Amino acid sequence: MKILVVDDEVVIRKGLIKLLEQFSKGITDIDEAKNGEEALTRISVNKPDILITDIQMPIMNGLDLIGRVRAVYPELDVIVLSGYAEFDFVQQALRHQVADYLLKPVTQEQLNEVISKILLKDPARWTSQMDGETIRTMKTTVTLLVKNVMAEDQQETDKIIEGWSAHCRKCGYTWLELKQMMGHFQLLFRSELLLNLKQATGDALPVLQQTASSAEELFEVWKNYLASVILYVSERRAPRNKRIVEEVLGRIEAQYGDASLNLQGLAESCGLTAPYLSKIFREVMKKPITQYISEYRLEKARELLKYDAPAKINIVAEQCGFSDYPYFSKIFKKNFGVSPLEYKEKNG
Repeated sequence: MKILVVDDEVVIRKGLIKLLEQFSKGITDIDEAKNGEEALTRISVNKPDILITDIQMPIMNGLDLIGRVRAVYPELDVIVLSGYAEFDFVQQALRHQVADYLLKPVTQEQLNEVISKILLKDPARWTSQMDGETIRTMKTTVTLLVKNVMAEDQQETDKIIEGWSAHCRKCGYTWLELKQMMGHFQLLFRSELLLNLKQATGDALPVLQQTASSAEELFEVWKNYLASVILYVSERRAPRNKRIVEEVLGRIEAQYGDASLNLQGLAESCGLTAPYLSKIFREVMKKPITQYISEYRLEKARELLKYDAPAKINIVAEQCGFSDYPYFSKIFKKNFGVSPLEYKEKNG
């Protein structure tokens, strides 16, 4: 992907180029020009994919440049730079079907969002070096990654990245091709993740470090990045998870006498998977849900044996959700140090 930056102010031009270098998702060339006339020459020579241009410039302004570009290069995506006092010019630019506009001073996040939207608008245009199988595998891999990130399953995300790494090695991509492809991979992942999180922007998302100098390092960086995203998802959900656990505790209190009460049924009643409910319950309550249910039932049985003298032990066991009396007697003694009968005789 080639980008041309056009602005008569050197500081702004160089600043944008620095931000674009930080973006690095598939960018192979960044060119610059100080006015519209020079930009036309650069466009005819280098054939950029994206043009980022200021509006008010000497010799040929941005609006005239866009008009000339649209006549000759209709496929070129154009991003307009503007100040707050230039909105009338921006409206004129929008009539030329520019892809988007950026208000000065431009931030990294704003630039990332605008470039990402252009790339995601027509992924096939930017993935021409990939064969059909790789594109399909990439989409499937990204979908699986997002699903397991949302399930907060780091072990599974590591396996998925290892599988994708193996696919890339099999295809024999060069280091440059791999970096470009992983740029597209990141765009797809980020876009699908934001949809699942129901976020309009990724301002608060962890940043993928662009520090790798080899394929091995690149995929290790991705594992670390996904771990940080999972932590972000977990922390974002913390209040919601606490509410879910409180709801589950209420269900256990109301249904502990039902011998069929279990993790799977509780998860289904909350619209969750059993592994996910198990995970968040342990995080909030600091113990497994099966242990909590068992301990809750035992405590209720202990209370009945202590305060309901006529109660028969086997009936108490059934009332507290234990259908197997020998098992009930065994774990009761394990928890309280005496058998149900001994406890009843001692406290009756």
